[in-house]
Amino acid sequence: MQKNLYKYAASKTNMDSFKRKHSAEGDYANQFLNHGNYLAYGLAATALWVLGIPHGFAVMHGKTRRGALVFDVADLIKDALVLPWSFICAQKKHSEQEFRSKCLQAFMDHKALDFMFASIKSIAQGAKEL
Repeated sequence: MQKNLYKYAASKTNMDSFKRKHSAEGDYANQFLNHGNYLAYGLAATALWVLGIPHGFAVMHGKTRRGALVFDVADLIKDALVLPWSFICAQKKHSEQEFRSKCLQAFMDHKALDFMFASIKSIAQGAKEL
């Protein structure tokens, strides 16, 4: 699914040759994806810390990955908020600061942190019933 989302975003922003690379110097879309993902990890870590849940608790990302739960929680918003802004800002040749500003504004506009809190609480309450 992730590859299809990248392909769709790339086609809509006229970046048909896009390939996801985590170390992509000079490739704004990849740089913005990396930057935005780290912003999402920060929100996720905040939500988990406030709720008193260890961020390294492994759920989807496996037992050997330090900070695994942070990745799972960040996944709740990355595709909806980080991915589109990464491609839009890359297409418009925005700076890192402009991208960061757009991302943080999207997090606020869509209440990403509130959504993370609600999702974590809902899942935790469901687990109590098992």
